[in-house]
Amino acid sequence: MKRLISTAALLIATGSAQAIDLANGERLNQRCAPCHALAGQGIPGATSPRLAGLPAWYLAKATKDYIEGARDNPTMTEIAGLKQMSDEDIADLSAWLSRQRIGKDPAYDIRVTRGSAQKGKSKFEADCKNCHARDGHGKKKKDAPPLAGQHADYLIASMKAFFHKDRYHDNDPIDDTFDDISDAQAWNILAWMATLDGRDQQPGYHFKPAPIPTKPANRGAFMFSSIQHTVVSTFTDEGTGLREAMDAMRAEAKKLGVPRVPSAPTWGKEAPLITTLTFCAPRHIDKLLEAAPILANYDPCRITLMRDADKRLRLMAVNLDMLIDGGQLPPTAQRIAILINQDMLAILRAGRHAGAGKAESSSLK
Repeated sequence: MKRLISTAALLIATGSAQAIDLANGERLNQRCAPCHALAGQGIPGATSPRLAGLPAWYLAKATKDYIEGARDNPTMTEIAGLKQMSDEDIADLSAWLSRQRIGKDPAYDIRVTRGSAQKGKSKFEADCKNCHARDGHGKKKKDAPPLAGQHADYLIASMKAFFHKDRYHDNDPIDDTFDDISDAQAWNILAWMATLDGRDQQPGYHFKPAPIPTKPANRGAFMFSSIQHTVVSTFTDEGTGLREAMDAMRAEAKKLGVPRVPSAPTWGKEAPLITTLTFCAPRHIDKLLEAAPILANYDPCRITLMRDADKRLRLMAVNLDMLIDGGQLPPTAQRIAILINQDMLAILRAGRHAGAGKAESSSLK
């Protein structure tokens, strides 16, 4: 009876008439973990929001927005394999993430050190509460997600994207909500919202993420290997040659402002290990190693190019997410590590889609 009641409640929460497979949702979340952390708790910064505890209906809506192009992030869409997900997969993943109630753990409290919460309250209640609710926990009937409990850096980046029309608020191109909000007012709003995320907190409660599933969710083009997801790899498109892949990755790194570092000597074309490429932005790696010297041993900026038994070209890089997620890095290092991680994923993606290859050169430079 308890199981039936729990299942019924979950179906109501997700707004779905289909049975929910939480084990499938947990496996699919492995594809989101490289940027959003193992339990969806997110990484403080502008690009990796907290997904854990968000309503399943909103998570499903946001996923479909990315699939349909209403929201744009090609690297994320491909790394997570969103376009290969069925409606059932989306419902399973959304349900699993929504059940990660990290908001109950005071350790995950959002803190903002800028702005005036009192000034932010009046601005929030004037501009935001009608859709996102007075307590900041969102309204389904308005398609408005919770804002309380979200990382402040992500929210300020979203506000700026709305202001510059890089992203449309509520998917509405003519929405003018952010046309008259200054940076100071935005931080005031965030300071106020940081006071709202304690509604569900329980002193003494400690959130314990489920263990990493032993069955990997390698359904898409990108694969995460080892029990701790410490390596990300992908095969290039059919017909993509070594030269094309290397040139595409170099071009993407240049566009990202990540210079190439001279790498080790290369091996012969027929050997499994062909070569390595290293792309590191000094502004990132210097600060990262200063904060966490042990990461020098991981070589987080290196991409390895190998051939498998079928002569397919594989690109591999270290995935820093598990160190970030595991709390083994100080906050300053966490922010830099996720930036490096995102650069490397973008470079891998460029190499994967370098296009139909021409005859490969016998020499590598």
